[in-house]
Amino acid sequence: GRIATRLQPNHPTDDPRGIAAATLDGLLMGCGDAVIGINPATDSPHATADLLHLLDDIRQRFSIPMQSCVLSHVTTTVDLISQGVPVDLVFQSIAGTEPANSSFGVTVPMLLEANEAGRSLKRGTVGDNVMYLETGQGSALSAHAHLGTGGKPVDQQTLETRAYGLARALEPLLINTVVGFIGPEYLYDGKQIIRAGLEDHFCGKLLGLPMGVDVCYTNHAEADQDDMDTLLTLLGVAGAAFVIAVPGADDVMLGYQSLSFHDALYVRQALKLRPAPEFEAWLAGLGMADADGRILPVDPATSPLLALTAP
Repeated sequence: GRIATRLQPNHPTDDPRGIAAATLDGLLMGCGDAVIGINPATDSPHATADLLHLLDDIRQRFSIPMQSCVLSHVTTTVDLISQGVPVDLVFQSIAGTEPANSSFGVTVPMLLEANEAGRSLKRGTVGDNVMYLETGQGSALSAHAHLGTGGKPVDQQTLETRAYGLARALEPLLINTVVGFIGPEYLYDGKQIIRAGLEDHFCGKLLGLPMGVDVCYTNHAEADQDDMDTLLTLLGVAGAAFVIAVPGADDVMLGYQSLSFHDALYVRQALKLRPAPEFEAWLAGLGMADADGRILPVDPATSPLLALTAP
């Protein structure tokens, strides 16, 4: 009876003011209960650390029951952990073949080490699941790392499911497929994206993973926002753990189309789904949600969250 959201407040220059504004926008719409996750514009350790401190400061200032994550390369995050930077979740994109993972600059021992590094901070309150993993059909193919025995191509869905097997060994808190991100070279149109999103959700659930989906497409694909509305609704019916939401459904840093914060409100209301219980209680405590979990208008004169907009 729940569907969570990743609040994705990306910014093309990692401007903390822009990220804070997008974060506020999402929180006021009841998003962020799965994670507040930023795709950084660079892999600069200094910039990554600044963003992690920003999100942790917001979390502590308003006592938000949330996880934060800056989606830098796993090696960057592990180095920051050794410096005591507040890392809730260690992120990495993974794939279903060893050559494809090598193209991401990762190995299985490296991922296992990162999992232990994240746990060493002991920031969890209800468990020690500290990994956030992303996958997506076509990643092995795009790296020309999709060939099996004798050089025979292996289909995208089989390789995607192999990535879920690797993910399960890392005991992640979150995993999602970025199902339409690569573009029409791998998923041509809206119908194929919808099919692939449901395939990935189904296979992730079969493997016992906390499976989410980035309901998305690139602008050069034969898809539009109507297709995303359809996939979101189907995933809500199918019991997806979480979806990703960005301001206005348009990611201004990555340059692709996803879901908006309003879309998350729609699917919860239409299918009688609610946010994560701890997050829902926090929203209600600030007068931002009613007893049924519906998001309420915020009074600018009394909302503590709007203090974020102060100079």
